[in-house]
Amino acid sequence: METSVPQATLALACGSEIIARAEFTSERSQEVDLFGPLKEILANLPEGKSLSALVIGTGPGSYNGARVGIAAGQAIAQVHGCGVAGICSFEAVPTLTWAAGDARRGSFYLMTIGGEPVLHEHADFLAQLAECEGEIGTFESVKKLNCPEGSVTQVTPTAEGLLKAWQLKSTEEKDALMAIPAEAFYIRPPHITISKKKSP
Repeated sequence: METSVPQATLALACGSEIIARAEFTSERSQEVDLFGPLKEILANLPEGKSLSALVIGTGPGSYNGARVGIAAGQAIAQVHGCGVAGICSFEAVPTLTWAAGDARRGSFYLMTIGGEPVLHEHADFLAQLAECEGEIGTFESVKKLNCPEGSVTQVTPTAEGLLKAWQLKSTEEKDALMAIPAEAFYIRPPHITISKKKSP
């Protein structure tokens, strides 16, 4: 399941063969829009069969989309008695070496695929981009990054891409991912404003 971007996708696979696929577009109402396609996908599960694993894209992307996908995935996994693995959604785009994006509040992030994001102010972000070797991708409009044309490519992760990324992992990596709870990929800690009102 990849629900951390507006162009969400779901796929049901047996080994590397995709049995069924569904997609939907949702900006802010994934908690409503997900369940029709999800029901459609699960209806294609062969009679008497259950899921052996569930792989979910964790972002970075839509906070709501990632959280809804993870929560739905955990509920399905309980029914089927299988594990859930969360994978950074950028891993679903195999051509990428780097990921970039707007981290909000005047900062931008850059990270290697599989690495941790590093925050930069815009001038430093552009300087770091210029030194990157390999393809740099973003899930956002490239215009939002205000970077030189051609330096960053807008990409979209898919459920099929997540499946391929999962299959390329070693048994040890899969076991390690299954052993930890899937969590949304956070670029930075949440911005919390302390109330100026005094507690009663």
